[in-house]
Amino acid sequence: MTDVITTQRLVLRRFRRGDAAELVDLLNNLEVVRWLTRVPYPYRLDHALDFIENVATRDLNACAILKDQKLVGTISVGEELGYWIGQPYWNRGYVTEAARAMVARYFESQDADLPSGYHLGNERSCAVLTNLGFRPTGRRCALSEPLQRDVIIQNMVLTRACWEAAQ
Repeated sequence: MTDVITTQRLVLRRFRRGDAAELVDLLNNLEVVRWLTRVPYPYRLDHALDFIENVATRDLNACAILKDQKLVGTISVGEELGYWIGQPYWNRGYVTEAARAMVARYFESQDADLPSGYHLGNERSCAVLTNLGFRPTGRRCALSEPLQRDVIIQNMVLTRACWEAAQ
């Protein structure tokens, strides 16, 4: 991965240990984590440090999203495109901007379709994926760690052809 991706308003970079406190601040909000499946709640400093040291720093496709050098969210392309944004930064188009950059980088080196998905009811995430050209492919059940219950995930996929047609 390029160590840094710069968009018009954002910087996407690898996580650093110094990001831990900001991760804790942003993820200790049930309105954010209710739309995620693998994030514990409440979110503690040890969770953030474990994520940074054992996941984010080893996963070349996991990026901190920064606006004016302040952490605002996370985006990654592993098995699928995944992201979240802190509530103070909602409705500003940051996720779409960051996702557009990550998807462009993905298709520079990959021919495979790019999967993603969102919890049913998460209209913001539905809009982001739809605007990028993702199409629904089915639904599945997943355990939401923060909610401690099953949720329905709308599976989505973006093909290279749809991505290129939208550019």
